[in-house]
Amino acid sequence: MRFATRSMMIALSAALMLSACSNGGDESDIVADASRPSGISDDTVTQAQSEGEVVVYTNSPDELWEALIPKFEKAFPGIKISPVSLNGPELVQRLRSEQKTGAATADLVIDSSPSTLFDLADALTPRESLYDAELPDYAKPRRGIYAISADPSIILYNKAAVGASPPKSLTDVADLAGDKPGKLATYDIDSENGYAQMWTFANHRADAWTLFGQLAPATRYELNGGSMTQKLARGEYVAGYFQSGLVRGLLKPNGLDSVVGWSYQADGTTVVPRYAAVVKDAKHPHAAALLQDYLLSGPGQTVACSSGLTAVRDDVADTCGDFALTTVINEVGEDNILMVPLDESMRTDKPAFSSRLAEARGQ
Repeated sequence: MRFATRSMMIALSAALMLSACSNGGDESDIVADASRPSGISDDTVTQAQSEGEVVVYTNSPDELWEALIPKFEKAFPGIKISPVSLNGPELVQRLRSEQKTGAATADLVIDSSPSTLFDLADALTPRESLYDAELPDYAKPRRGIYAISADPSIILYNKAAVGASPPKSLTDVADLAGDKPGKLATYDIDSENGYAQMWTFANHRADAWTLFGQLAPATRYELNGGSMTQKLARGEYVAGYFQSGLVRGLLKPNGLDSVVGWSYQADGTTVVPRYAAVVKDAKHPHAAALLQDYLLSGPGQTVACSSGLTAVRDDVADTCGDFALTTVINEVGEDNILMVPLDESMRTDKPAFSSRLAEARGQ
């Protein structure tokens, strides 16, 4: 197949357009564990059931909820999950406005944008999850804030354009840049996803700005992952870097795997955590805490990875395969995993970083 069909493109775009940093998977071969997690007491469940609902403000993909809700409600009948899709700035503005006026608001926030967690720091409950001790350190950066997934960056490329030598690193992508002006793609710096990854890469790699200087003149910067993937499939772009690893689960179901290939960034795979936190003074605090714990449990993590998210728990790797971070680490090497931190210096550094990137772009 030389080009993807229009219907495939529409399906792909719909799956990717929830936000610039939140992309979803499609059908999965992963068999999720539908059992009730051990360690959750009957009293905890009874308290949550008495509340009956948990309202979630989130930039997570629809596929997560389609996989999660039936299994959660089977394990915990009588508790309804009500997700509300919002990007980071919308989420913060709505929650703050509702808190100020005393209106009902979210019980749980799930978001992959560091700025969302910075802006809501005083609005989140510093609780300790039942599964705190079972989680890696990066998944619990602040008390009450837990990563339910950690999605790796990937390189996407048009198979016909790159031929027998697909790029396996940003260095390889930079080698494509010289004779292909405007044929590379990545997220714009105004995308939280794009900036967080670029900033993290620059803080770990001594040669980052040399690479950015080679990449920038050949790169078009976009806010939407779906648009970039569509253009790659059509051949408008040769390759894209710092792309969301959740696209791994979209290519085959949408018939794009014969046109578009992917690889990890062997010289620095940035990883974007997706955090969950209970909101202070939530209307349904017990149900919110139960859902947060469920998402961090073994069964909940298999539900997450079956939806295309990348699980943080090591003990689900056999079930989740490529959609467990420990599998990615084993493939690229721990030294090549660059975790996007929950570090507010990312925000203070942005004006200087933006100016330097504009200079690399010749602006």
